[in-house]
Amino acid sequence: MTTAFNPSPEDIAASTTRELLYTICPVLVASNVALELGWIDDELAKVGASATYLRSVAGEAAWQAHYSHASERLLRDGGNSPAIWAQADLRPTVLVGLTQAQPAGRIIVRAQDDIYRLGDLKSRRIAIYRSLQSGKIDFRRATTEHGILTALAVQGLKREDVEWVDIEDRDNHEETPSRTPAGIWAQRHGDAEAIIAGAHSREARALLEGRVDAIYDSSIGTARLLEASGLFKLIEDLDHHPDWTLRIANAPRTITVSREFAEANRDVVVAWLRASIRAGHWINANPDAASEIFLRTTIYPHAGDIAAALRGYDLVPNLSAQNLSGLTIQKNFLLSQGYIRGDFDVACWADASYLEEALASF
Repeated sequence: MTTAFNPSPEDIAASTTRELLYTICPVLVASNVALELGWIDDELAKVGASATYLRSVAGEAAWQAHYSHASERLLRDGGNSPAIWAQADLRPTVLVGLTQAQPAGRIIVRAQDDIYRLGDLKSRRIAIYRSLQSGKIDFRRATTEHGILTALAVQGLKREDVEWVDIEDRDNHEETPSRTPAGIWAQRHGDAEAIIAGAHSREARALLEGRVDAIYDSSIGTARLLEASGLFKLIEDLDHHPDWTLRIANAPRTITVSREFAEANRDVVVAWLRASIRAGHWINANPDAASEIFLRTTIYPHAGDIAAALRGYDLVPNLSAQNLSGLTIQKNFLLSQGYIRGDFDVACWADASYLEEALASF
């Protein structure tokens, strides 16, 4: 059971403009750049609206709402598992945009081990993340599980052919509130070269310590840093296969809006999309400059790796048939594995009219 999160007048100064509450995942989506460049504020001001960052106030309800979409006026841009969970089980939303910009995933082992291909993992131990937080969908576990099962299937292996080892995480959200997402993620960024000791490397430590024989990684830059240490090696990279469906896990990223807000404030949603479209085109044309902004607004540790990744993606939001099909694959996976209870039609969830209106103004 989730509690609706709507900041009080004491939390947010009174305003004569319409107030959109927003949250953005620390991943490669155009909203992160549009926000940092001031384009979201500019576009919203044109329609007499303004935006407040969800985690500009403290408390458990604020971070939980990022996953549960527990607000009647929230726009969320980021990983698809929480958005699917919210639509399936919690609150009616509208899907207004998609972005496919995440590595498909890699399988990593210790450099000295006699493991050279996925087939060598039969009867071996593979790590799977497990959050101890009960107030949200365990999106990292879902991403890892989907990625591992996909990698195994490529080599004709099944779930039961490997031993799954839970890597538990308190998964706390103890950051100081911030006016923008960059302020939150600045608190989590450490020395990129110390990735093995970092907050997102529990699986890597388990591998190094011999508690597991392989891990899955779908980040940007982490695998390169692990290999550079001389302690690890890659035995599979799903991006090297031609089958695009292998790239479906926590992407395509989703832009979703609480249905009641979207229907009552169409121009506000279109204004946000205009800013994101503008930023997407700018990112596509300027990957090196964009990588410096993403370094501040994502969990990825190295600007050079981000820039290299950006050259292979299109950051302009869309609702393409391929991405909608990919989202359906992910929804069906989450349903089949028990991450969500309810089912729904992705095509009916999407409303392209907001994006079409935004694109028509360019």
